[in-house]
Amino acid sequence: MRKYTIENKLKCIELAEEIGYKKVSEITGIDRKSLREWTRKKEQLKLIDNKENTFRLPGGGAKPKTVEQEKQIVKFIENCNKIGIKVDTSLIINELCRIYPEMLEKSRRTLRKWCYRFLKRHKYT
Repeated sequence: MRKYTIENKLKCIELAEEIGYKKVSEITGIDRKSLREWTRKKEQLKLIDNKENTFRLPGGGAKPKTVEQEKQIVKFIENCNKIGIKVDTSLIINELCRIYPEMLEKSRRTLRKWCYRFLKRHKYT
């Protein structure tokens, strides 16, 4: 599977509008369905700031399965910050396992990866 930047997608859309989806598909090897999907999202793609290094629209990708738990953890972090407790990944993982016991079955490595993605999603890093 190849990844295309927003900039590349916009160039392909322009070319497809000029010479047709079939020709662009043959030239680039990009499926016509993808080209049509990009065309539908053309206006949204144009609004992205960093077109050279961005591959998808905000909100793309799989949604986390722990949405409700994440809201609780965000509140937990805010409360810790208010009372001056330093929050680290271990504290976050322990809180996650407390409020979502199913996560106890996961390995420490998996939990740490989840924690780093959580921190990134909520802009703590």
